[in-house]
Amino acid sequence: MRLCSAFVALLLVLPASAQPAAAPAAAQPTVTFVFDWSQGIPWQAYSITVRADGGTHFQGTPAPGKAGRDTDLFQQDFTMSEANRSKIFDLAKKLNYFQGDFDSRLKHIAQTGRKMLEYNSADKHGSTSYNWSQNADVQELSRLFVAIANTLDYGRKLSFQYRFDKLGMDARLNELEYIRANHYAEELNVIAPILRQIADDPDMMHISRQTAQHLLRTLSGPGQPNATPAQP
Repeated sequence: MRLCSAFVALLLVLPASAQPAAAPAAAQPTVTFVFDWSQGIPWQAYSITVRADGGTHFQGTPAPGKAGRDTDLFQQDFTMSEANRSKIFDLAKKLNYFQGDFDSRLKHIAQTGRKMLEYNSADKHGSTSYNWSQNADVQELSRLFVAIANTLDYGRKLSFQYRFDKLGMDARLNELEYIRANHYAEELNVIAPILRQIADDPDMMHISRQTAQHLLRTLSGPGQPNATPAQP
């Protein structure tokens, strides 16, 4: 009887243990922007990879500062706003997932660095490299990614100045306000913590606190992008 019971128990266990392991989740579609130029400022090189769920990874090498300092690799992960995430993937689809040559063939175009747009998913892959493109959709993607890189640059600079150069904070904040107003700073929610730290610090200059408060008021909520100009 014991042998029979053990055999029945084994039959009950076997189907469960024989189940194949769950297949890993398919890799999410991604769009990547890469910039590379030895004369680039504030970044000599960087990449921004956006997943379909909004998860975003930035990795960049800053341009050398005074005496060649400040060239350590900088990385940051954040969640992109839904509006900008949708814009990026919609434009990638409109551009046939970057399967084409979008580089301008016009003569006398200034060198502004090598740029690459790349799309990757389980069933599609495309990439295109360019210095400058006449395509309005490629231009908008370039503007958006450059604006995100600018925001991250100001985030690290504001953090440095908060610790070591509070007297120069107002000039830095005014620079950020200027490029934000001209649509060359995006995803300011990523640097909201340092802006709040400045705005709430009674030891900061009043004008700096006011500017930081104004920048925070331009944020329309968590994960929301800045207003952008209409497409040409």
